[in-house]
Amino acid sequence: MNMKKIALHILALIITVTGLNAQETNKATPKNEQAAFQKHPGGHGRAHGRSSIDLKDLNLTPEQQSQIKKINDDFKSKMSDLKKTEATTTVTDYKTQKQVLAKQRHEQMQSVFTPQQKEQLAEKRKDERKRMDATAKNRMEKMKTELQLTEDQSAKIKTLQADTRSKIKGIRENESLNDDQKKEQVMAAFKKQHEAMNSLLTPEQMKKMENLKPTRMHDRSK
Repeated sequence: MNMKKIALHILALIITVTGLNAQETNKATPKNEQAAFQKHPGGHGRAHGRSSIDLKDLNLTPEQQSQIKKINDDFKSKMSDLKKTEATTTVTDYKTQKQVLAKQRHEQMQSVFTPQQKEQLAEKRKDERKRMDATAKNRMEKMKTELQLTEDQSAKIKTLQADTRSKIKGIRENESLNDDQKKEQVMAAFKKQHEAMNSLLTPEQMKKMENLKPTRMHDRSK
């Protein structure tokens, strides 16, 4: 793969992943809640470094903190036991069991919180989603300025972003696919977007994108 293709691939990934994270980071699903409460009660839980919910703001009682700790410990223990069976079970069964455990934990967590605390959590998710949307918009505007994209280019890029996000969402929610199949189809969606981007940018814009790569890599490392 030559340097121009690498630049386009990076641009495609940045645009798609940014929009995808902005839309999906804070959905109230068992999987995301599992990440949100990964650390001890009252601490900061991070969904793979993308967002966080501070349980301190919920004013949890000592009893609630104890219950959450027990739920977390129980979940980790069951996941550890499940991990030991990974080599002797099918991918589909393993994934199904993980989903069952995550759902159980989600339901147990919900039973701990009061109605008011649940409302607070919902508001936190809304606020975080707005912040992520603003970040995605600002990054797109910055890219538009740095690459001097035309209005037509910007519109087409946004359409590509929306289409790819929709495809990936459908892939992730397709329960008939295993993890490897999902990964393969997601990469195919990225590749298709990459090919579409190839016809949108001028040689000069591709060169600018390549020059921007070290800066973006530096920003990610912070």
